[in-house]
Amino acid sequence: MESIKKSPFNDAPKDDFISQLSDDILASILSRTPTKFAITTSVLSKRWKKVYRYVSNLTLCCEDLSHVVPHIPHFETTISESLQRHLKFYHGTKINFISLSCCVTTTQFDHLVHSLGKLGVEELHLWLSCCNVANDVSFSCHHISKIPSTNFFVLGMCTLQPNYSKGQFSNSALQTLELRGVKILPGSLESVLSACLSLRTLFIGKCEAPFKLCFGGPTSGDLKLENLIVENCCGIEEIEIYAKDLITLEFQDNRMVRFVFGHAPRLQSVYLSIESEDILAYVFGGFTKNLPSLESLTLNSKCSFYEESRRLMRIGGIEKLKNLKRLELNLVCTPNIDLLALHLFLQNCPLLQELHLVSKSPPINGLIFKACLTRSGDGGAKGAGFLHCHPNLKKASFSGFEGTENEMNFSLYILRSAVGLEEMVINRCGKHYMGYGRWKNVSKKPWSEETHQMIQNQLLAHNNVGYGSLQVHIHNAS
Repeated sequence: MESIKKSPFNDAPKDDFISQLSDDILASILSRTPTKFAITTSVLSKRWKKVYRYVSNLTLCCEDLSHVVPHIPHFETTISESLQRHLKFYHGTKINFISLSCCVTTTQFDHLVHSLGKLGVEELHLWLSCCNVANDVSFSCHHISKIPSTNFFVLGMCTLQPNYSKGQFSNSALQTLELRGVKILPGSLESVLSACLSLRTLFIGKCEAPFKLCFGGPTSGDLKLENLIVENCCGIEEIEIYAKDLITLEFQDNRMVRFVFGHAPRLQSVYLSIESEDILAYVFGGFTKNLPSLESLTLNSKCSFYEESRRLMRIGGIEKLKNLKRLELNLVCTPNIDLLALHLFLQNCPLLQELHLVSKSPPINGLIFKACLTRSGDGGAKGAGFLHCHPNLKKASFSGFEGTENEMNFSLYILRSAVGLEEMVINRCGKHYMGYGRWKNVSKKPWSEETHQMIQNQLLAHNNVGYGSLQVHIHNAS
């Protein structure tokens, strides 16, 4: 006790400086405070309670609402009751963003959605389980009509069921819908798409889905969907698309499914990531036949493109992509695979302007440079015998570049064949796709000085005798 009495903090001024702050500053402080502590401040002080009602962002989980152990399944009625009391506190105010990760019960769910609809929420993230165990709560599609102001909606860890009621429902505000970890019952997506006529972006990730997903139909003339992303969902065998305004399609899975493009006249950009199949053979074997507007194609695979693609080459079954302007290939390129075989695919893209190759070359006993590095003084003559002109190619980039003979020969082939090439970029770093058109660099061990010098000598030597406007950039970054 004596030490406490002599503490220098006892001599500190007693003024409450926080109480002197303006309401907007207090609201800003509360918006940056974890909800668990912000709730306490709003209870202890009348002024904080008044200001807290005007915080525009709200994030709540089970731990904030009840004494539970995080990440362990618990579906308690006390959580639902506490959540209802907390939301009632905000009645009469407008909240722009709400994220709820709560293990609500089925009996309380309808009332929860009704309460959220009264708050004017524009962006709503609703996870019906705060742990990695899906809740058995069913989210009926007609609930979407109860949140009329929401334009961005994330729904996770529940079951999406179609509208079984006789009445029609609609939501004219919703523009982006993300389904994450949801069990999608047959007919659910059809209910959503027919009711949400302003929906522009639909994301479906790690969901359990029916055998066939149908986006639109021959009579769905009002569907305005522009962006469709399907990632790592189980159960899907076929995807059928009737969407006259669809511009972007992204699909990621361990294996390919059957795509039926009934009507997608405006589809311009496609990203496909297939882990275990020869993706080049699939795409150039007929995938793009009904996509007249396709301009950008990104393909990612951990599987070798060699065997099935070679078969396509032998039988002459490579489809021409007449309007493609941008091609990005993220492929496994081991030293025993001849990248020059890609020229047969490139020559079937007559209007190609950009080529981006991301090479995933696993090290071979740590000796990949010494074993495979080209040392030919003329820059490598391989590929000259089947040189095919690519007159429209303006830009080429190669990421994850190891400096192997395989890669060098292909780079030199592009320099020779692309007579209008304006820029070539060689980058030691790799690239990884993040979704929604976003990439991030992947660090790699820099080239040795010997490797770096050899790459420069061969590529820049060719540039010196080539076209004056061509720029070659070589980046050796970790």
